[in-house]
Amino acid sequence: MTDERLDGMSVERAASNWRRNISDPAQGTEHLVITHDGLPVGFTIFGPAPDDCASGTGQLYALNLHPDWWAQGLGSTLFSAAEQRLAALGYSRAVLWVAKGNERAISFYNKHGWVDDGGILEDARFDPPITELRHSRIFACL
Repeated sequence: MTDERLDGMSVERAASNWRRNISDPAQGTEHLVITHDGLPVGFTIFGPAPDDCASGTGQLYALNLHPDWWAQGLGSTLFSAAEQRLAALGYSRAVLWVAKGNERAISFYNKHGWVDDGGILEDARFDPPITELRHSRIFACL
């Protein structure tokens, strides 16, 4: 997201949403946090995909790492842990959505074997809506 979009977000509302999501997550949703020297530097959230996806499909809802820790292996470690956990939960496939034009994230996902499968979503939670591309991965032998 652009700095302008982030600057326009309500910190209070975001904090309230995070407190609720962490203390009372949706059924089947899990959170993983990665730390460095005891401080959180990144997180991922994953769980079941929406009902319109094929049976046995999970979804990576979020993967975020503080920019100070980019390109140091922590994001890959966190991402791999989420993949392994999705497979352990019995998902044979998983999807994620990434903002169109977010080449850094797309490259990261491609490096980890996720491919753009042609799905497109206009995320109307934002104004203007954000175009997102679906990437997916089959968990054959994680």
